[in-house]
Amino acid sequence: MYSALLELMETNTRLNLGEENDSVHVTEFNWGESVSSDIPIEDIEVILAADCVYSEPAFPLLVRTLCDVAPLGKTIGILFAYNKRRNADKKFFAKLKKHFTNAFVEDDKPGERERYGRQGVSLMRLTRKK
Repeated sequence: MYSALLELMETNTRLNLGEENDSVHVTEFNWGESVSSDIPIEDIEVILAADCVYSEPAFPLLVRTLCDVAPLGKTIGILFAYNKRRNADKKFFAKLKKHFTNAFVEDDKPGERERYGRQGVSLMRLTRKK
């Protein structure tokens, strides 16, 4: 299943950015594992994360992974979209708050926040604490 998703992401990247793209890197990365040498952390500027808060046992792994790919001293923008599901999500954000500041995105196109907000989706900008 994962290989099909990775292939879809690679196709999407090629269609949107062209065959010669070298600015977007698509790879499998399991939460909690060490960052592979084929993930160019030194070149990362933006991380997009969507719908990652769904399994309470995985919360510490997700926080660790975000810390690993956004190391201290490196300014990396993280756009984090999530769907409000249950009270357990508060535990994730409490863990996340130890390492990141967060702010809801309010500078998107007029009407967009209201549209995705009606579906229970929130979009945050995360910044690694110093």
